[in-house]
Amino acid sequence: MNAQFEKYIEGLSPELQEKARACKTKEELSAFIADNDLELPEDALELVSGGCGTALNCDRCGAVMDHLYNSVWKCPKCGYSKDDKVIY
Repeated sequence: MNAQFEKYIEGLSPELQEKARACKTKEELSAFIADNDLELPEDALELVSGGCGTALNCDRCGAVMDHLYNSVWKCPKCGYSKDDKVIY
């Protein structure tokens, strides 16, 4: 993690900061955010190792969707899911 990421998590409790720092991928951080009902801007997610690509926003609520296996996207905020053949 870098100083810019630290700025995003500085308002969290020490326990949540530690858990956020333990996330190694964008997907892990997205799950952590959803599980703890937190909000971080997309650029914060991009600071995590493995973060890349363009975000897909939820058709219902506009939140950044999580890419799951088998080309399924799921919104961590409202639960909406979308099947999509993703081209990398």
